[in-house]
Amino acid sequence: MKFQIVILLLLISYRFIAQTKVEHLTIDSKHINETRTLNITLPNQYEKSTKKYPIILVLDDGLLFNTTSAVVNQLSNTSRMPESIVISISPGEKHRNYFAPNLYSNHRKRRYNYGDHQEEFVKFLEFELLPLIEKRYRIHSFKTFVGFSPSSIIGLHTLLHKPNLFQAYICFAAGNIIGDGYKKDERLIENLETLYNKLETKQSYLYIVSGGKDAESQSFINTNVKDFNEKLAKLNNGSIYTKAEIIEGEGHTDVILPGLITAFDFIFPKEKWIVDYIDLIEKEGPAKDNILSFHQNLSDTYGFEVYPNADRLYSMSCLKNVGRRLMQRNKSKEAIEIFKYWVELYPASHLANYYLGLAYGENKEKNMAKTYLEKAYKIALSEKSNTTKVYKETIEKLQD
Repeated sequence: MKFQIVILLLLISYRFIAQTKVEHLTIDSKHINETRTLNITLPNQYEKSTKKYPIILVLDDGLLFNTTSAVVNQLSNTSRMPESIVISISPGEKHRNYFAPNLYSNHRKRRYNYGDHQEEFVKFLEFELLPLIEKRYRIHSFKTFVGFSPSSIIGLHTLLHKPNLFQAYICFAAGNIIGDGYKKDERLIENLETLYNKLETKQSYLYIVSGGKDAESQSFINTNVKDFNEKLAKLNNGSIYTKAEIIEGEGHTDVILPGLITAFDFIFPKEKWIVDYIDLIEKEGPAKDNILSFHQNLSDTYGFEVYPNADRLYSMSCLKNVGRRLMQRNKSKEAIEIFKYWVELYPASHLANYYLGLAYGENKEKNMAKTYLEKAYKIALSEKSNTTKVYKETIEKLQD
């Protein structure tokens, strides 16, 4: 199993490196009194699109950033979750423990010996980091917080005191933490229960996970997870979703990769997200309307616009391939509507413009075909793409 996970990580990391752009922003914070670098992965073809994206904030840069970016890239490419912007915060002079709440450990009968400067860090997130990201990038309001151990405590504190700052929280190695509290004999489990009893929100996801090896050496983690699920499950109501679990056989940090996959499946369940576009185009009505109707249901569920996958390897469930299938079935008018939507989402994509031109050509609309084929050719030429020869030959054949 572990060998398979290592191979999976290598494969998705390779694909992430090949397809994902990484940017860096510097932020001078007055709230934490430090200069930090933000590392940001943008979805493939972000610059060519008009789309808005949810964001995923990762607090442990070295431990979580590359893995999270790779998993998000893989799952979104296969329509298992939305394409997202992943952001991490580089380490500073002050260790993450400095900003974590100094909880009381009910098991060890002592304080954690953390810095207790969480309010400074939450203000940094709320008033500096998130506004900078909103100003710089096209983002939706759906934000996910990812933390590990001490930074999971920061996430839980943020949820308890600023519950609508993020819509989803993923907390690794936190099965022990939820059994501790701000005071002796107080537990975050009950704090969260109180919060969710009165919280008014459209979306709130909380996923807690620990590795089985941690639970073996700290048996109280099993009790914490059981109590968490028993107390909070009854509050899950269609807008609040909570889950705590232990992944057997995994260690303290080993839990991250399987935990990420499980966490994203919790927030974006495959039962809701996986769809076969062939089934949609077989339904009564225009293909585009059926595809958009499916994604509108997802959009209504999550409160942000969810877009169809535009291009996808080895699958018909994308705009490019389903449009090609419609052309093969002599449904060029429906293909035109699919490809027009693709161009609407990605106006600077030479591939989208090329296929729209082809569809117009199939529909005997020669002038429209020429317009989009020439646009595709110009974009490809500016990018020095190896498709320019094909595009040029297609334009020449159109003019014959």
